[in-house]
Amino acid sequence: MSGRGTAVLGIGDVFVVVVPAVLDDAAVISLQEDLSFRVVDEAARGVVVDLSAVDVVDTFVGRRLSLIGSVVEMLGARPVLVGVRPDVAQTMIRLGVDFDGMTVAHDLGAGLKLLDAR
Repeated sequence: MSGRGTAVLGIGDVFVVVVPAVLDDAAVISLQEDLSFRVVDEAARGVVVDLSAVDVVDTFVGRRLSLIGSVVEMLGARPVLVGVRPDVAQTMIRLGVDFDGMTVAHDLGAGLKLLDAR
């Protein structure tokens, strides 16, 4: 586990981050730090961030999730965002959250296939 309720599962050289419905500021900061170390230590080639349980994202958490994608990419792994509900996506756009560096897929299976295709 990582970041109070956020599960980080290793599948080979890929991490799957299962974000809970409610993610507070401290938990997302802890997730970013833990995931950064694990990507380097375990030479991950990809990180799939699953937001399918998330109903609401505030500005801080949204920007931190975006930053996690940027950090993962800088560390040499490919970030993939999956499970974003339409209303959550619209909220993030209105808040100015930028996920330009992340690949987006419909669900976890599609996200993992994108990493395998690379």
